[in-house]
Amino acid sequence: MVKVSIIIPTYNCLLFLPKAINSVLEQTHKNIELIIINDNSNDGTTDYLNELTDKRIKTITTNGVGASQARNLGIAKASGEFVAFLDADDFWLPEKLALQLALHTTYPNLAMSFTNYDHLTESYQSIVDCFSYWEQFKERKEEFIILTKPLDFIIKNNVIGTSTVMLKANVLDKINWFDESLKYGEDWELWLRICESHDVGVLNSVQTGYLMRQSSTTQTDGLRLKNLKCIESILDHYKSKKQRWNLSSSALKNARARILEGYADYHRGLQQYSSAIGYGVYSLLLVPQKRRVRSLLGDCKNLLLPT
Repeated sequence: MVKVSIIIPTYNCLLFLPKAINSVLEQTHKNIELIIINDNSNDGTTDYLNELTDKRIKTITTNGVGASQARNLGIAKASGEFVAFLDADDFWLPEKLALQLALHTTYPNLAMSFTNYDHLTESYQSIVDCFSYWEQFKERKEEFIILTKPLDFIIKNNVIGTSTVMLKANVLDKINWFDESLKYGEDWELWLRICESHDVGVLNSVQTGYLMRQSSTTQTDGLRLKNLKCIESILDHYKSKKQRWNLSSSALKNARARILEGYADYHRGLQQYSSAIGYGVYSLLLVPQKRRVRSLLGDCKNLLLPT
């Protein structure tokens, strides 16, 4: 039976970590190792991990290295034929690994696969699934989907949730891992590098729960702006090499519109509606979408009729 190494980095996430761990241990596919990187938590995580007795669990203690380096340390310790990632505040459905392995067995040339996932409140109430929100694969009914131009697709549609990804370990052996110099978007950057020269598949069903946490360290206003700039720098790298990778104008335009939408949302959160409208108009002109029209109308209303 194929062995899968699962990597969970965690920092002060004890409220959600047990659900994440249990969702791994309760997978129908049992040949796993679970590598948990406890990155300087001070909320009781260490005591909790010390109480775990499942022999498939390995723990690494680090001193505030951050998610990228923590994941890389996990990769270095992994011994499975496949590597999968799970964030400490997310969780898997029981058949996630088994179904994803079936996808890889059916299409052995795949280097990477990912699944759909549900956005959830902190009380685990469903908001919307990723593919529906971004309107991807809505006409596709098949269980397994193979991306025809993966790099073009993932630049155009940043729909890969880190907690849904499974990679062949021998592919990771041949490339650099997560870029630790990036403060945000290092996961997207790695997926894009893999897409440059490898096949990628999709398990077209929800297999992961992703919590929309308002207290997340990535959600503060200052960090949101820095995060957008990180994503923009990754996109600019590929834009400068458009011809090398035969990237379509449509992919780059959609990615740019998505970033502009992010800037609009950032300024909206600060109630800077004039700036939000400017970015929103630019995004809408690049790639018209109904939700962008709704957001723009809302910004106009808030600007003209402040509460």
